[in-house]
Amino acid sequence: MLIDKYSLRLSISYKMHAVSENLGLQTTVIGSFPKPEYLEAPDWFKTGHTNYSPSAHNEYIKSQGMPEYVKSVNKAVDEVITDQVDLGIDVITDGEVGRENYVFHFCRKLKNFSFKDEELTFKVYRNGACEAYMPTVVGPLEPLLDEPWCQLEWKKAQLLTSTPVKMTLPGPMTIINTSANNYYKNDKDLSLDLVKCINREVRALAESGCRHIQIDEPVMVRLPQTALDYGIKHLKMCFEGVDEDVEKIIHLCCGYPRYLDDESYMKADKEVYLQLAETLDGAGFDAISIEDAHRYNDLSLLKKFKKSKIIMGVVAVARSEIETVEKIEARVTEALKYIDHDRLVLAPDCGLAFLPRDILQKKLQNMVTAARKL
Repeated sequence: MLIDKYSLRLSISYKMHAVSENLGLQTTVIGSFPKPEYLEAPDWFKTGHTNYSPSAHNEYIKSQGMPEYVKSVNKAVDEVITDQVDLGIDVITDGEVGRENYVFHFCRKLKNFSFKDEELTFKVYRNGACEAYMPTVVGPLEPLLDEPWCQLEWKKAQLLTSTPVKMTLPGPMTIINTSANNYYKNDKDLSLDLVKCINREVRALAESGCRHIQIDEPVMVRLPQTALDYGIKHLKMCFEGVDEDVEKIIHLCCGYPRYLDDESYMKADKEVYLQLAETLDGAGFDAISIEDAHRYNDLSLLKKFKKSKIIMGVVAVARSEIETVEKIEARVTEALKYIDHDRLVLAPDCGLAFLPRDILQKKLQNMVTAARKL
């Protein structure tokens, strides 16, 4: 089906005008939703990501067949989008239900990123919080496909709704930390080639009409010195060539735990937000997503952001306790002492794939209700 990018832009702009006319704060989600039961594809949320191996996905696709898998994914995307629209989320995602995780899905589209069983590499990662078998870089990275592919996934999702759909991609630092390198002399050189691959997809998304593009870079909070040395600069380069009418978003959570209600997982130090804030704010990103629900920040942190919007996590993504409207309202009211109303957006801390659907919907409904009252 041919898709007119200008028609898509017009449809989305009408919706965003309606959003801007609503009282209250804007809402969004970060990325993932739980896969429905009929989509049995393995992913690292089902196994506890420390036990996940890409070989499980390899075997599933072989046994299921790609056409049947795509059919199931399309059905799941439709359902996830319908749920978000019904809940009143202002900027939604496709739920990332076609991905085994938010990193490997992108890496499988790159030449010399090996997912062969015999070339997986055991690695301890996320500052020692996790260990698993990882795909391995075995040669110079470049796109596997002649044409950009992220924009095809975005178009398929955006055609299902007039609500703006945000596209999410992993950032260079996070890809490097979630893989093994057997080719490049150093991580900086590897990062530069990843920037080229990511930027190709980002430019194509913008050209296709996508107005909300998010790059997930949680490893910045794990490795702040690398972020300050070159990571933030490289992340900015991922958005080069994108027009001003496209919202450039970065997501910096402190890490997924291993399972629902896991309180012992070693998350990144939330104080790193203070170290990175001024540099991030000056880099030209339109919106910066941080977590605040799982662990509260010192909200004076928000004063360091003079230009960027802040997407603030107000519901925890791996805790089954449902935040009340009143709890969310109280926290956000406190946050508004430090940041302008029009620069604060409410969201979950991160992706929602750990949560049962009924709990997820109650959390998001309370978030939306609170946002409309503020």
